[in-house]
Amino acid sequence: MKKTWFQHFPMDEKEANMLINHYHRRGIRTEKSLTDDPRFFVVSALLPVSNYIPRSEYCYINPLWRH
Repeated sequence: MKKTWFQHFPMDEKEANMLINHYHRRGIRTEKSLTDDPRFFVVSALLPVSNYIPRSEYCYINPLWRH
């Protein structure tokens, strides 16, 4: 499966570490780097790319429940 880097933009060190831990529990490769402002970090994650658009939440709703 094809993978590409997805970047989460500026966050403080605590948020960045929490996000990296979340990805590591799922077995996803991550990298953390500083932005131009040294107080903030960018977290990059190597995620799989899908050929399909995710289904909308409306496809799971029973037609009888709609207005």
